[in-house]
Amino acid sequence: MGMLDGKVALVTGAGTGIGKGIATLFAAEGAKVLIAARREAKLLETIAEAPGTISHVVMDLCDREQREHALATAVERYGKLDILVNNAGAQYYGSFMEMSDEEIAEIYATNLTAITLLIKSAVPLLQKSGGNIVNISSTAGRFVTVPSQLMIPYSASRAGTNQLTRTMAAEFGPMGIRVNAVAPGLTYGEVSGAMLLDKPDAPMDMLKSLTSLGRIGQPIDIARVCLFLASDLAGWVTGQIIDASGGWQIPA
Repeated sequence: MGMLDGKVALVTGAGTGIGKGIATLFAAEGAKVLIAARREAKLLETIAEAPGTISHVVMDLCDREQREHALATAVERYGKLDILVNNAGAQYYGSFMEMSDEEIAEIYATNLTAITLLIKSAVPLLQKSGGNIVNISSTAGRFVTVPSQLMIPYSASRAGTNQLTRTMAAEFGPMGIRVNAVAPGLTYGEVSGAMLLDKPDAPMDMLKSLTSLGRIGQPIDIARVCLFLASDLAGWVTGQIIDASGGWQIPA
């Protein structure tokens, strides 16, 4: 038996990286998984790893009609929604003063406004199923060190994700809905690879030395923590932000 047998999950931003890792692990643990993102080709690559248990819908998180369509598709195909994983997000790594106004606005619109509105629309479905929400945040939402100082809007938006998680957990608890977040440290994925890790001059030894476990995180590392939070094993856990960082920026 899998930890998510009989469950239905919607995972956003699941074409690559952490989202892909979450979707494939959830499917392996028995869930029916609907994945959503803008690039259909990437979504099809994820589906190919677990045919028959993962399906997809094209969705721009910032588009209201597409958000509503994704939720309706989950119910149409699988009859309900038990788990919402908010993984899709926008991130830029670089000098704040060199970011365009449009890039800054996109980060906040994607990482805060769109997620908030998707959750609002999903709550009636999750209330029916006694479901739960897992938000993907970041250690950058709580700490400022290399490389977080080059992600000012992103870090601020993830601080917002954390408080969104806590306040929603308090309000949604009486509805039977749990809300938690996972805060990855430096984790390999499409964006982190392109912005930092895959560059010829990337200071890999230095970056690895900043974690207690001495390596860069992988999507499966984050997916396993999400699996716990989404499962019945975490039935008494809500309003928490759990670092999955290999000891990157350990809090007091």
